Amino acid sequence: MTEDPRSDEDGGGDAYGGLDAASRHLIEQYGRPFVQGDILFREGEGATHAYLLQQGRVRLLKRVRMVERSLSVLRPGDLFGEGAIIDGAVRMSTAVALSDGIMLSIDRPALRSIVERYPQLAERIVTQLVRRLRDAEDQIEVLMLRDTQSKVVSALLKMAKNQPGPLELTVSPVDLSSRVGLDVETVKRTVQRLRDQQYLRIVGERVEIPDVDALRRLYALLGTKDELRGER
Repeated sequence: MTEDPRSDEDGGGDAYGGLDAASRHLIEQYGRPFVQGDILFREGEGATHAYLLQQGRVRLLKRVRMVERSLSVLRPGDLFGEGAIIDGAVRMSTAVALSDGIMLSIDRPALRSIVERYPQLAERIVTQLVRRLRDAEDQIEVLMLRDTQSKVVSALLKMAKNQPGPLELTVSPVDLSSRVGLDVETVKRTVQRLRDQQYLRIVGERVEIPDVDALRRLYALLGTKDELRGER
């Protein structure tokens, strides 16, 4: 079977609205509906199932120093809770439903069956896992930086990848704070400073980088300053 099981909608309406035959079949086997406000799992709980979002939106939260911080907002097609595939795993975050929706509840036997029967879905799952690993490596690199401005600039450049400017990124202060390991207010002040220096423009929840090369030069300069401070 080579169907591509994914939804075309972002949630709401008929539970099967906008789904193809393969997705309907998967939901019949593994589907778990939820409603807005549901806690799908909590940080620290034992974990046996991963989830693949079919409809709706889900927010992942993590407690840092007694405060819950937003890690990301998931949309249809996103895999989450994948650590449950490992024996003895515990949840590393809390998942909260932002809307009504449906997700696939997948344990190890279900994952094996899906990989065998739905190769396109299996490829998407593997792609997401590889991207998560790369993002984690990028985040570790950012967290190792000492300078606050360097952290924010590095995170923005990693999101920009190698694309030429001008470039528009959709990222909220909360999302950016989770990437750099800083509180939201510190991130807002740093972004404001970069805007005042004309490295960034802010339009709603979007960050515009008018000149990516200029931001790269700033990052190199900040790195040089950090090295000089370290030598003192």
